[in-house]
Amino acid sequence: MLYFMRFPIRFTILLALVLGSGLPALPVEPAGDEDLQHIDSLARRLGDSHFLVRQAAAKQLVHFGERALPAIRQVAADNTNRELQFRARHLIRRIMLACSQSQSTGLKTVIIEAGDFQMGSPLDEAGRKAEEILHDVQISHTFLLGTYEVTQGQFEEVMEFAPSHFTRKSHGKEKVRRLDTSDFPVEQVSWFDSISFCNRLSARDGYRPYYRVTDIEHDGKSITHATVVVDGGNGYRLPTEAEWEYACRASSRHRFHFGVKADNRKANLQSRTIVVYGSSINNSLKRTAKTGSYKPNAWGLHDMHGNVAEWCWDWYEEDYYAQSPRQDPQGPDHGRHRMVRGGSWLLNESGCRSASRFYLTADQCKYFAGFRVARTP
Repeated sequence: MLYFMRFPIRFTILLALVLGSGLPALPVEPAGDEDLQHIDSLARRLGDSHFLVRQAAAKQLVHFGERALPAIRQVAADNTNRELQFRARHLIRRIMLACSQSQSTGLKTVIIEAGDFQMGSPLDEAGRKAEEILHDVQISHTFLLGTYEVTQGQFEEVMEFAPSHFTRKSHGKEKVRRLDTSDFPVEQVSWFDSISFCNRLSARDGYRPYYRVTDIEHDGKSITHATVVVDGGNGYRLPTEAEWEYACRASSRHRFHFGVKADNRKANLQSRTIVVYGSSINNSLKRTAKTGSYKPNAWGLHDMHGNVAEWCWDWYEEDYYAQSPRQDPQGPDHGRHRMVRGGSWLLNESGCRSASRFYLTADQCKYFAGFRVARTP
């Protein structure tokens, strides 16, 4: 006991926390300015000169979970100490890993670290379109993105209807005879349906919805019109077009995250028909495939090329790249169409490139279009 009395009281208390004393833990649901001030104080202690003080602060910040992330991010941004920034990034990753899987559906996400990349395609890329102007983009925030496209099973569980074409009970049944399609990507969903799924899953998992949706109109159970506004909650959302391409590329500068050429051994897309000994061969599935059937990219994301085209948040504008802001572009302020990315089982390799851009009106439900979710804890 005499040994501990040599240290300042603040240090002794923090040491006791690290050693697992009987001191009461901080409340799981902090509320009020005092709690926010305490989180800020803990975040600043990540730069303390004493190892045990830093460890105690980190332990308590993990206890607060993602509620502590804004303070940790701010401390890292305000400080030039590389060691502190490293500790902060490690702590952010640890907290985000703890909330990277949906508690209600099991939907998995991976951490996409912030970074810079070149969006678009070089002039000599095969299959390139003129609108794919190469430009620098910075994704300034670390975020979560679905490991897989949202499946039929997950969509039906959350939305309570089954819209997909490729099921044993729908029009595409001949293509999936005797197959369990619950882990196939959901398709024939409108952009509005995707937004609604994000909000409903957020509510199920206890997050504040990211979108505010009003003036809803339906055609059957599918949403054909609504007023959608970003409310800024910590719930699920659609990725922006820039986030999608950044995540798809995973530092690759090639046409695909796995290289220059693609075929149906690497992704679910339309392969060229070849002639062998006078016989025509085309191994394309001509339908969707079970999510995760192909190798992931360097982030751990599956099916970024082909399978189903994926709804993004952005409005479409042909010349947007020429005026896009460098940091965290959100797309045009208005438009007639929403972006879809990644190509699909219906397109050849040119249409499934990392840089390929397509669009649909937000009410369209196509048997080649689905989505994956993002979230920023």
